[in-house]
Amino acid sequence: MARMLADSRRRRVRTRFGASAVFLILLVGIAACRRGGLSAPGAPVVLISVDTLRADHLPAYGYKGVETPNLDALRRDSVLFENAYSHVPLTLPSHVSIFTGLLPPQNGVRDNLGYALGPGPATIASTLKAAGYATGGAVSSVVLSHATGVSRGFDLWEDDVEPTRVNQSLSRVQRGGDETERLLADWIGSKASASRTSRLFAFLHLFEPHAPYEPPEPYKSRYAARPYDGEIARADELVGRLVAFLKEKGLYDEALVVFLSDHGEGLNDHGEDEHGVLLYREAIHVPLFVKFPGGKRAGETVPSPVALTDVFPTIAEVAGVAPPAGLAGRSLTLALDEKGGAGAAEPRRVYSETLYPRLHLGWSDLASLTDDRHQYIESPRPELYDVVADPGEKNDLAASVPPAFRALSAALAKIPRPLQPPGASDPEAVKKLAALGYISATTADLTRRDLPSPRERIGSVAKLKEGFGALQGGRFAEAAGVFHELLQTDPGMVDVWQLYADACLKLGRDEDALAALQSAAKISPGNPQVLMALSDYYLATGNYAEARKHAELVGEAGPSNPHENLARIALAEGKLEEAEREARAALERYPSRRLPHFILGRIARDRRDYAGALDELALAAHAQERVGAPPMQNLSFFRGDCLARLGRDAEAEQAFQQELRDYPSNPAPRTALALLYASQGREADARRSLAQLVQDLHTPEAYFAAARTYEVLGDTRSAEELRNEARRIFPKARERKETG
Repeated sequence: MARMLADSRRRRVRTRFGASAVFLILLVGIAACRRGGLSAPGAPVVLISVDTLRADHLPAYGYKGVETPNLDALRRDSVLFENAYSHVPLTLPSHVSIFTGLLPPQNGVRDNLGYALGPGPATIASTLKAAGYATGGAVSSVVLSHATGVSRGFDLWEDDVEPTRVNQSLSRVQRGGDETERLLADWIGSKASASRTSRLFAFLHLFEPHAPYEPPEPYKSRYAARPYDGEIARADELVGRLVAFLKEKGLYDEALVVFLSDHGEGLNDHGEDEHGVLLYREAIHVPLFVKFPGGKRAGETVPSPVALTDVFPTIAEVAGVAPPAGLAGRSLTLALDEKGGAGAAEPRRVYSETLYPRLHLGWSDLASLTDDRHQYIESPRPELYDVVADPGEKNDLAASVPPAFRALSAALAKIPRPLQPPGASDPEAVKKLAALGYISATTADLTRRDLPSPRERIGSVAKLKEGFGALQGGRFAEAAGVFHELLQTDPGMVDVWQLYADACLKLGRDEDALAALQSAAKISPGNPQVLMALSDYYLATGNYAEARKHAELVGEAGPSNPHENLARIALAEGKLEEAEREARAALERYPSRRLPHFILGRIARDRRDYAGALDELALAAHAQERVGAPPMQNLSFFRGDCLARLGRDAEAEQAFQQELRDYPSNPAPRTALALLYASQGREADARRSLAQLVQDLHTPEAYFAAARTYEVLGDTRSAEELRNEARRIFPKARERKETG
């Protein structure tokens, strides 16, 4: 019954968006497509999405700061849409809009976290698959995990992206585009036939140039002053590889190739360095090329505004497949006239939104409409810009309330855009959240209108990053201070509550850490990242039952495989058989992931099978090297531990030193070195290692780790002195059970 009611609500929302009118437009589009000779039933379809690529940083759009020879060549074969707009400056909701042809309020996916595509809306992949297409996709970020529903309709969805604990932000949960491109090319090669009508739909997602901007050579040196552009150059190379492969297989000429980006990047044009918070043109103006089969209309340019929801109906029409009724988008063929000129259709008003500032920062959400002349941004302080005369949007025209302001404001008010809370689409998850006590603040908070404007608070993001840098650098007291200060003025910052909790946990302030995470969970009850942070908290503090409850609640919605999370908990509990079973289940789903091998290595070590442990840890290291992931914490430490137990002291010391270089704030390699030195009779070196541990880290964890090591060495006096000192400096700190 609940699903029937939800489906009914979705149908009513689509009707209010004008489903009948849109369907008539689509019928006209089909006719226009056929009259223009653009229809190619059964043609291969290739969709390429380069994440976070703003249009005005491509030579095809007039930019001179980067060379993109492969994209330039693709543009010459394509129609270029000068003014294409994203509906939301975030990866997951933008791709869901592309795949469904529906706006975020219609498809229900409003943010990267806490939302998933339900079973109702058709997708490009499901529609083409029903028409006999083979469908394959490969993605470069865990944000597009199959758990979000974005993979529906794909025969292959290659999302084996290794999460890391190096950086809690989703920016780091990615893999290199070369690996993603290779995986998709392998699939295309296995499916492509000798026929000139190969029915396949291939989707490639590249995370370059998403932050962090770390282009490889030669782009790192060539664009040293502009690493964002260096990543664009790298993305150009990868797109060129795929195009060359399509040509090699004889698929390119007959294929419909759509190249786009899901959203842009702030680059501090309006105070935001990345994206998600603001809705200015740099965040939503994206590149869009369409290469029609046979090179039809190649080289043309369309200046009229179009939307990313237009991609679905365009692909459906060209491929000769009936698109579903009620789409918000309309075929891009409507923007082409019979003679190859521009703009046969009426100018569009493209809707964009971001709930990110409300959901994560406690600020107001934003919405906008952009037409052929103006962008109107609705916020606590509405804005209006002339995007033709002022494409950088520096001159706000709203104060004079011109006719465009009134017209666009009135039009936006007619668009239904309920603020669906995270997790609200899953009634069972909501029940489980209520059982855990996280239901006290949901929809009521989302109706608040007295929130600050993101434009006025955007400077706080730099402060947030300052605190994050301190946290990553092991300066936990400094980080906690920065986060605490931010939360005094912006208590709705969900992400900051999590970071503050992390800093408190490192400082031994367990009660403060738990209170911070509970605050985050109340603000955003369905947020899988918050729930996983709570699971990690309970795991760190030895409450394994609660750790398991929260991990099970996250399930597939988190950034890591649920079997991996359950394996970590079972391992901490000493349930080695269960841990092994969960780790092997994780490997079945993601054979190339490193964490299951790491866990299996830990299990073998605990069983005193040190040679077997080294084999599993080597597999984890190999997986790490293959995808170019940052070093995994404790991988080198446990390798050293096994080597030491096998009597291979020199190799063990090297491994401990490597862990120390990779993770200077990790006490484990320092205590291990002290024990290794002591076993060799190097007592002075052992004591020096422990002294440096306390001096360098100056955390309760460091003091207690050194104290336990002194006890192992038989020096109970030094151990007691360190414990007393830790309790004096960190009165709230509790010594935790050692889990290594």
